[in-house]
Amino acid sequence: MKRISVKLLFAMIISFLVANLTFVLFARFVLNSYIQEKNLNVSAYNLLAFGLISIAVVIFVLVFLVLIRSHIRYLKEISEQVQKISNGDLGATIHVRGKDELAELSQNINKMSAQLRTKFNREREIEQAKNELISSVSHDLRTPLTSIVGYLNLIKKRENSDDETLDSYLYIVDSKANYLTDLIEELFDYTKLTSPDFKLQRNEVDMKRLLQQVIGEYEPILKREGIDVQTSFACEWNVFIDVEKMVRVFQNLLENAKKYSRKPSVLEVNQEIQGDSLVISFTNSINISEKMEVEKLFDRFYRGDESRTDANGSGLGLAIAKQIIQLHQGDIRAERQHDKLTFFIKLPLTQESLENHK
Repeated sequence: MKRISVKLLFAMIISFLVANLTFVLFARFVLNSYIQEKNLNVSAYNLLAFGLISIAVVIFVLVFLVLIRSHIRYLKEISEQVQKISNGDLGATIHVRGKDELAELSQNINKMSAQLRTKFNREREIEQAKNELISSVSHDLRTPLTSIVGYLNLIKKRENSDDETLDSYLYIVDSKANYLTDLIEELFDYTKLTSPDFKLQRNEVDMKRLLQQVIGEYEPILKREGIDVQTSFACEWNVFIDVEKMVRVFQNLLENAKKYSRKPSVLEVNQEIQGDSLVISFTNSINISEKMEVEKLFDRFYRGDESRTDANGSGLGLAIAKQIIQLHQGDIRAERQHDKLTFFIKLPLTQESLENHK
């Protein structure tokens, strides 16, 4: 604390000099003549000397307090603001004055206050998101569970039911149970990805080869649905990613294309460089009448057409994809133009890829 110590030392010196000067002047011009006139004895002299010293001490204290009064007021202001913060007024700030340790203390308190407010707001958002998630999950679990319970009751009663009808009931129960299993697994995955403790397992990967591998595995499935795949990859580019999680993103987008694409149609997958980022796009044709709010596609449990809820999966696939891309410091967005829906993924390139590109 050199700066404030110097100020305090300077105040003490000034106070000492003023008190000492007052003592000398008073003793020389006032008490000296008074003592000579009164011819005081030793006791009276000592009493006067003690009084004079006391006056000097009082003057020292008064001058010292006057010199440091601004620091005292500043400390009081700091104390009041800290009290406000402790009482819940997060984000309260202190006006920073000067460049000494008190100013540094104020700056640190302001930073702490801002961090506490950010943390509090984040926790409130997490709590709100958790409540919304619980509400959405409850709704999504209730519908298939109600169906399962209803059909199981019909199977148990076996009233006016032949084998063919019972088989159809069992098929429905099985499909609902599989839907519940998928929903619970994706819910666990989403919860894990949104945890502040989650860490990616990154490796440097050639994105072109990874995309070709994932598309190659999905291509037969898409062709059976009447969807052809066309790819356009400019070159090989390396990115620093968690391969398992990025594969999950591509699979979710391909699964989304399988469910929502018009049949027959073409799915276009392109890869190109924009600045220092790698941009991958998935474009598929959809029905013009398809009910879809593009800005909500990445919301949890949002589905383009609520009338096809069970057929369209859990509603967490794109939310999971968005969370994974954000964990990679990237961006994912969707655009719709007439009957074309395009998903854009933007990922930062590695330094090596940038240098090779240059």
